[in-house]
Amino acid sequence: MSRIENKYWVAVENLDEMRELVLNYMNHDYYSEIMKNKFYTVRSIYLDNDQFDAYYEKTAGLEKRSKYRIRAYNQMNAGKTVYCEIKSKIKEYISKERFPIAFNEVADFLVYPDMLKIKNHSADYKLRLFAANNFIYSVKKKNMKPVVNVVYEREAFECKYGSGLRITFDMNLRGAETNSVTNLFDEDSLREVKRGYFILEIKYGRMLPSWVMSLVNRFGLRKEAISKYVLCLEESKSNIPKINRI
Repeated sequence: MSRIENKYWVAVENLDEMRELVLNYMNHDYYSEIMKNKFYTVRSIYLDNDQFDAYYEKTAGLEKRSKYRIRAYNQMNAGKTVYCEIKSKIKEYISKERFPIAFNEVADFLVYPDMLKIKNHSADYKLRLFAANNFIYSVKKKNMKPVVNVVYEREAFECKYGSGLRITFDMNLRGAETNSVTNLFDEDSLREVKRGYFILEIKYGRMLPSWVMSLVNRFGLRKEAISKYVLCLEESKSNIPKINRI
C-alpha cells in the first residue's frame, strides 16, 4: 500500500508535550505498547554500490528512487528474524516490500540466494517470494553491498479510528560505516547524529486530519527531506561529498 510520508526535526524538549497531544487521537501501536518504555530499537543496514547511486538519487531529489536495507528490531537472540526490504518512492508516495529471513542466513542469502529459505507458512508467501526475487535481482544487477548501519529508537502511534494514519517519533539516531550485514546488532562504533532532536514522521493515505497540521503548526515545524541513510552515511564516511546536507 502506497502512502505519503512527511518528516520533521523536533527538539527533544518538546517530546513529552507532543506525545500528550498525539495520544488524544491515537494509541501506541502493538510493538510500542508491549515495550516497557513504549519504544523499540530499529536497526537497518543499507546497501549501495561503489558509485553510491541510492545516495545520489536521494540527494538529487529524484522523483522515482529506491533504497535497499536489512532491518531488525531490538536485540539479538537465538533464531532472530530480520527483514530484507525495498523502500520505493514515486513522487510523494512511498511503498515498501519485504520478506523475512533468519539472521544467521542473510549474509549467505545475499551471495547465494536460495528461495527455499523463504518459508511457506503464511498467506503472504507469494508476496514474500516476489519481494525476495525483486530484492536479489536489484542487489545483483546494481552490485550493491552493505555500506552503513543505521540505528534509532522508535515510539509509534496508530489511529484510534482505523484511518491508517501512523505517527512515529524516531529518537537517538546513530550510525556507522560497515561492509557486512553481520554488524547489524553492533553498537560500539555508532556515532550520534543531530543530538538534541528527534524525527517526527507522519504517514497517511490521501487525507491528513486537521489536528495533525495543528500539531505541526503549534511547534513551528517545517517539513524536510530527511533521510536517515544519507545522514548516517555522511556522518560516518568522510569521502562521500556533503551534498544537500540536512
